[in-house]
Amino acid sequence: MPSPLFHATAGYFLGKYLPTHLIPKSYPFRRFDLNILYPVFIATCADFDFIPQMLTGIEFHRGISHSLIFTLGFSLIISWVASKIWKISYQQLFRFTLILYSSHLILDFFAEGRGIKLFLPFLDQFFKSPILLFPGIHYSLGWFHPSHLVSLAYELLLTIVLYQLLTQWQAYKAQKATLSTVKNNIHYHRKLKSKSTLKN
Repeated sequence: MPSPLFHATAGYFLGKYLPTHLIPKSYPFRRFDLNILYPVFIATCADFDFIPQMLTGIEFHRGISHSLIFTLGFSLIISWVASKIWKISYQQLFRFTLILYSSHLILDFFAEGRGIKLFLPFLDQFFKSPILLFPGIHYSLGWFHPSHLVSLAYELLLTIVLYQLLTQWQAYKAQKATLSTVKNNIHYHRKLKSKSTLKN
């Protein structure tokens, strides 16, 4: 499975590509940027299933929180609550949240390991892609096993690639906005000149 850090990174980059203007940048009496915090939280929260596993000793990881039905239900509920608090569009926030949460399942689906139980509670079976894109981190070997370095190096390389893509995307958007402003100004001045000519 990818590390929680890469899930958070994926949420961060998705938050930059998706319409984060839906989310208020700050919240009263708080000093954090919700445009960053919300995508990162949603993209990583599927792994919070380790908390009941630690408390009870029962295996929860990659269980119900990694299923399609939970993804849909969680996205519906959290979007509804957030839309009421922030007074924003529920439908748009739901789509945004669904994409972010689904990113976690997609990354785990393409990672080395036993897979994820996509169809819980209807089918108690692990599924994974025959094509693996992530070497995965095996926590059963211990938190500080040397093999983790390979996975972390791979994720770091992917992060650099994503950062380059994000930089180019932002530069493209900025250039497009500049060209649009220039065209609007030219059109506006032409209209003014046209009106001035008609008056004369």
